[in-house]
Amino acid sequence: MYYIDTNVIISFLSKKDVNHSRAMKILNNSDRMVTSPVAILELKSVLSRATNLDADEIEAFVDYLPEIKVEVPEVDMNRVISNAIEIVVMIRMKTLDILHLSASMILNAGDFVTFDREFSEKENEIAHIGLRIKS
Repeated sequence: MYYIDTNVIISFLSKKDVNHSRAMKILNNSDRMVTSPVAILELKSVLSRATNLDADEIEAFVDYLPEIKVEVPEVDMNRVISNAIEIVVMIRMKTLDILHLSASMILNAGDFVTFDREFSEKENEIAHIGLRIKS
């Protein structure tokens, strides 16, 4: 199962994005793909700051995720935060990145799909928590 990082979703949604074709290839596969409420928050934050979309239009992008086969299963955010507190010193990344990694662990995703180079730079540390970085 693949955990899809927010930047992959944003690249998919924007045809002008430099990684759009890569995102299309990733999201057009038959494997199970999940993301978390952390990604939903980040997606809404990015869209609200970087575009002139209104709240309904932004929500339409979130509602579109099942259409591209990206599930957003329920996850206990208290557990995500507790787990993030446990792994943050080992991995030493930004808060949102650690929350994404924690959520992907709790959702039992084996692969973390991202275009963010910081994850690739921390690939060895991340492998110690049972995740493979895919880009």
